[in-house]
Amino acid sequence: GGEAALSDAAPPPADAAMRGRAPDPLAREVSRRRVLCLHGFRASGDMLALSLGPLTRSLAGTYDFTFVDAPTAASGPAEPGVPEGLLGYEWWGDPGGAYDTAWRPAYEHGFDVAMARLAALAAGGRGGSGEGGEGGEGGEGG
Repeated sequence: GGEAALSDAAPPPADAAMRGRAPDPLAREVSRRRVLCLHGFRASGDMLALSLGPLTRSLAGTYDFTFVDAPTAASGPAEPGVPEGLLGYEWWGDPGGAYDTAWRPAYEHGFDVAMARLAALAAGGRGGSGEGGEGGEGGEGG
């Protein structure tokens, strides 16, 4: 009594088998988690990558960040305070509407296109932008 049989013992931690060996860079790559970063209304993957830069740099060894642009170019003004001339995109919205309210009619203007874009990304497709360049891979963290 009191002692567990060898077959009932929990397996050793995964890193126990690696002690005393040089780290395998490929294993590290596989173990990193991927984070899909979606920008807000009339913004861009580049804007989001810039604003999240300190966070993505601090987590670069653990996570791969992918910044993508929405499929539709912004059809109206960006959030107040965003400098004019920066390219922005919309996941959906009322074309040409005011920034504060144009995002509300999701199912009428562009929602299906945005969902198709996200489904393609989930299936391993590429698209968008960000610090990682065309394709959006990497962002600040990759």
